[in-house]
Amino acid sequence: MSNRALDEWDIARTGLRSISAAEIKTFWNGYIAHRKDVRIEHGSLYSRWRRVSDDLVLSLYLTNRSVGLFVRGQRGERFATTANRLEAYEPDLGLALDASLRGYEGCCYLTNLPHPVTDPASWPRAYAWLEEREQHYHRVLIEAVRGG
Repeated sequence: MSNRALDEWDIARTGLRSISAAEIKTFWNGYIAHRKDVRIEHGSLYSRWRRVSDDLVLSLYLTNRSVGLFVRGQRGERFATTANRLEAYEPDLGLALDASLRGYEGCCYLTNLPHPVTDPASWPRAYAWLEEREQHYHRVLIEAVRGG
């Protein structure tokens, strides 16, 4: 994967309307109810976190045109610090996650699903995709990082 700057956090350039704070909250409340057996924490308006270890977090995010996730360090840790720590598990970790450690500046192992999150009827598909990816990432990271 080539290095790209992530530019899709909350401003659409594809003609989709913005997603409101109320819609974002409703989306996350639905996802958390869907994942009732897993502890999901508030990251920001656009993200929710699932802890992997003391120093690694899965950040699940949404924009008006996609859902996705990436690996990050604890709050306040710089991308370079997290990426350098995860470099020890390359290339196996990247292959297992099917994502690039440094493919997007600021987001380790980012993957996303282009999806019209502005349409609540589409949310079940987004929930299913996020759940599958979240479980896969968590399992792989636990095996690689905690067990490695």
